[in-house]
Amino acid sequence: MNNNQKNLFSIGEIAKSIGITRKIILNYETKGLIKPDVKEGSTGNRYYTIDTFTQIRTIRVFQNLGLSLDEIREYFNGTTDLLPLIKRLETVRDELNLSIEKLYERTNKNPNRIKEITVDPQTVYCRTYHSPTIAERTAVLRETALEAMREYGTDTTRRMYFIEYPLDDTDEISYAVAVSSESKGQYIINIPSFRAISTFHHGAYEEIPAARERLICYAEENKLKISGKCRHVYLEGPPQHKDKSKFITQVILPIEPK
Repeated sequence: MNNNQKNLFSIGEIAKSIGITRKIILNYETKGLIKPDVKEGSTGNRYYTIDTFTQIRTIRVFQNLGLSLDEIREYFNGTTDLLPLIKRLETVRDELNLSIEKLYERTNKNPNRIKEITVDPQTVYCRTYHSPTIAERTAVLRETALEAMREYGTDTTRRMYFIEYPLDDTDEISYAVAVSSESKGQYIINIPSFRAISTFHHGAYEEIPAARERLICYAEENKLKISGKCRHVYLEGPPQHKDKSKFITQVILPIEPK
């Protein structure tokens, strides 16, 4: 077989083009995912058509998404249940979106900007306590997170936790931890989607009230009716940084529908 024939690729050409090793391609053969379109003589030189090239690339994409070779083989054979697979990939997508959002916010040169958003529906484990100090709030949030995770686990496709409070009593704090939408129990709440105005605060928690006041002023200037609550969603804080200036908190004011 002439290695230079236009309609065939050598194993080395495919490995180089996709960015994998020959050993990986041979492993795909061993697992029954592909087979060479042409195999020459006793040395076993392998050649592949563009269709096999595309299949190898698809296998690699699925692997990068966390699927095992057995799952990929079942997918190609049409013997896999697609709905659990779709749900897994949706989870990967949502987790990536959260990470990308956080990284973009870390590079944000204008953290005080305000925008109108739609907050997605969410299921949370929620407890409410009177907590007048930041130290108390930090401790109670950690305790609530432990309770939730021990009982229900956590939903990694949503921000791990937030607090919410009425504007007329900022010490009456509801502590919320993201859990699976299938969770049931005394302290499980399903929060529907809602419109809001939002800003990202970069810095110590003690400075968040100033960000909240900017949102209130924005709502007044733009004739938006706020619902009377405020939410702090924690993107980065003490678990990631010792320097408070590096904390990132999303401050959200729900607004009434237009």
